[in-house]
Amino acid sequence: MASIEEVKAALVQAAEQGNATLHQIRSAAEQTEQVLARLRGVAAGTNHAKVLEAIQLAEQSRQRLHEAATLIQGSATAAREYAGILG
Repeated sequence: MASIEEVKAALVQAAEQGNATLHQIRSAAEQTEQVLARLRGVAAGTNHAKVLEAIQLAEQSRQRLHEAATLIQGSATAAREYAGILG
């Protein structure tokens, strides 16, 4: 069985990894915004169904990245709070 100090250390590491993951998700979200800007630029010249589909899917990706960021941030916060409870 792990000691309280080992559990706290693991929780802190998990929270730190969650923060690193959050930064990666934010980077992916920024890149997705760039994809959307390019697609919208192309869409201005055409109304082809495939371009519109690409925009729709990229928008879904952006939304899911936002959801993932919110979830991993909540996870990191909960891990830190539990480490605090352990003292």
